Amino acid sequence: MFKVDLHVHTSLGGDSLIRPEELVPHARHVGLDAVCVTEHHSYEVSKPFEEISRKTGFPIFRGMEYSAAEGHLLIFGVRAAADDFPIRLPIQRIIDRIRHLGGVAVPAHPYQRGLVGGALGDLVLRLRGLTALETINGSASRHENERASEAAARLGVYGIGGSDAHGLPVFGRAYTIFPIPLETEKDLVLALRRGGYTACWDGK
Repeated sequence: MFKVDLHVHTSLGGDSLIRPEELVPHARHVGLDAVCVTEHHSYEVSKPFEEISRKTGFPIFRGMEYSAAEGHLLIFGVRAAADDFPIRLPIQRIIDRIRHLGGVAVPAHPYQRGLVGGALGDLVLRLRGLTALETINGSASRHENERASEAAARLGVYGIGGSDAHGLPVFGRAYTIFPIPLETEKDLVLALRRGGYTACWDGK
């Protein structure tokens, strides 16, 4: 069992209270085996975590969270700068582009209310080529997560879990359990495509 929080923001992205030096100690404290940092609209901004991961021996993957015209996407396995994906492009266009580049794009908190730009809602059911859906988001309500889980079941895709933490109290509240250890971002992408993982909220 390999526990990964797949949706974490830090102060490097400018909208989180989690300092880079706090990431690994807290991840270990809450029992995580790895973390994926998903800063908004940039892969490059999280580059300092490569050295932190090397020094601590703790796996830190890097992705990004993208704001499409219709909602948010978690992007894994594509080393993109902000200029590579201008914000508010059509979400299907971005999903197709990420697949072409060898990565995985996962709709984030599709039913969460109050998001800047709005939430996907049932539009998620019309998206093509999805690998997974974020079905447990640590910053969304139980009802919003339940609706996401129902959508994943209708789509026939796996669900992932991530805290969407912008502060330590939320960090690690939600995560994904993979059946085997992951060491690299390539491992993560392959595991997401392979399936067999489970989204969890506080171990449930």
